[in-house]
Amino acid sequence: MASVANNKAEVEYAVMLTVLDFQNEFMKSGSSHVQAHVYDELIYVTSTRSASIPAEKELARSPEGHELLRRFHRAMFDSCQHVLQERIEHAIGAKIQNIVTDLDPAVGSSTLIIKLREPLVRSTAH
Repeated sequence: MASVANNKAEVEYAVMLTVLDFQNEFMKSGSSHVQAHVYDELIYVTSTRSASIPAEKELARSPEGHELLRRFHRAMFDSCQHVLQERIEHAIGAKIQNIVTDLDPAVGSSTLIIKLREPLVRSTAH
């Protein structure tokens, strides 16, 4: 991204695009719906897979399989989280304290919560 996001809508859009690219490139999952919402120093991102994988859907039916898929998702994310963090920091011009993720394998929905080191000071009125 050539310029740093300056308002809430630009930050949300920049994060949405960055997460979408990251998911396609590193997590190998295409998403049909990604939303990002900024709340002071938190950015909340949800994404839904565009297509379900039959084996994962079957595995998610049992509590053990559900938890196994969630752990796998977190481990895969943790291995390349630094890349996403660098890309988001570059896109929005703010430093990130940490990122946590979770997956609901039954519906193919993942959540990211990004905690910034400090609240965004730019205008977020838009």
